[in-house]
Amino acid sequence: MNRAAALLLAALLLCVLSACGEPDPNEGKYLCTSVSVGEDTVTPGEIYNGEVSLELRPFQRGILRVGENEGDVRWTMENGVFSVEVNGAACPATLEEGTIRLDLLREGVVLTLVREDLAALLPTPTPQPEMLSACAGDYYGRWEIENSQGSMPNSWYDCCASAQMTKDGLLITLWDERTSRGEPMGVISWTSDRDTLTSSGGWFWYDSVEEGELSISPEDGALAFSGHHESQEESFDYRVRLLPWGTRWEDAESKPYAYSIWYLPLIEAGESMPDAINR
Repeated sequence: MNRAAALLLAALLLCVLSACGEPDPNEGKYLCTSVSVGEDTVTPGEIYNGEVSLELRPFQRGILRVGENEGDVRWTMENGVFSVEVNGAACPATLEEGTIRLDLLREGVVLTLVREDLAALLPTPTPQPEMLSACAGDYYGRWEIENSQGSMPNSWYDCCASAQMTKDGLLITLWDERTSRGEPMGVISWTSDRDTLTSSGGWFWYDSVEEGELSISPEDGALAFSGHHESQEESFDYRVRLLPWGTRWEDAESKPYAYSIWYLPLIEAGESMPDAINR
């Protein structure tokens, strides 16, 4: 090989090895810091087992790791538009200032991933009290109206609730016989102080719920709270009592109306809690 050919080959190898320029600043490993499912945001550890990360490698290749599972990634960044494919499927994504938001396989599960060097600078999230996670789950029970002045009579109604963990505490969605999970009668957020849940915001029966207005002292798995509704047309006191879905109510006087005809057949068949009470 003559000298000119050797120099040309060396130049070509150098160009390939250096990708003919500086490394793409977007390359690197991104660590998942949170997962959004609908309106709720949780830590990746609450959903997945193991590390959740996205590695953007040279030549627009990469790997998505979700616990023990891995997905082949192809990515591009052109004119500020970030595009990602995982195992050949396009996933909506953005990449700005070292943070990726990736809608995993278009299922509404959005991963927030921060570049590894920046993730190390983020504050460590404060773990939620165990009491909050212990109260998460589905519930069935009743809510009662007392001391009514106006159009609503003193009465009581069947009620379902879903309690879900969020990054800020516990979120409880409630619906009765006339409403549903999708159109609830109340959505209340709660925080915990030792053995008591305290409201931190939300609403119930057209009223806003203020911080510290309602409280729950869980006992034997039950969630119970009481409050007052006031408007120009009516006012009443209310009480809510809920037991975990699947629990058999021993006190006959406190059983909800649809306990025997709707609830018992469902739990005896091993059914999960429906989105509406159809008795």
